[in-house]
Amino acid sequence: MGHPERGGFRAPLRNLPLTLRGEAGPPRPSCLALTGFLLLHAGCGGTLYLAANRTSPRPPAEVFDCAKGQIAVLGYTQTSLDVEGHRITARKYDWETRMADTQFRRMVERLSVEVRSSAGGSAHLRVDAHTFAELATQRGPTEMEQEASPAVRAAAQALLEACGS
Repeated sequence: MGHPERGGFRAPLRNLPLTLRGEAGPPRPSCLALTGFLLLHAGCGGTLYLAANRTSPRPPAEVFDCAKGQIAVLGYTQTSLDVEGHRITARKYDWETRMADTQFRRMVERLSVEVRSSAGGSAHLRVDAHTFAELATQRGPTEMEQEASPAVRAAAQALLEACGS
């Protein structure tokens, strides 16, 4: 507290209106509008990657083998393989793209392929295409997702065309 003559006097909390004391009261219209605005924008966010699906009449094992072979044909390097789960991930470095950032190193294009069984013995093929900007930061290489590049979108579409029919 302090002396009132020195300007250090503070009013006790019980003299403040209820909403300023932190006690329950009806929400103010401005707070409701702000909350609605934030929730609306949180729900309307788009994705940066491409997710493409196709159903094939061929068995899942055959579609999986086709996707495994197409990864190399498209110029990607396989980074992981799950034979039981029928999943493959692959990457390709893009050294040609430039970015106005001193920490920028290269673009990394990633494909994630998953083959699942569908009804009647057919296969469901899902390909996710991502593009990342790799930065050389103080804590080491850091990837920041970007919008999927036209090259990785074309590779995903080519993989679907080759193995999804």
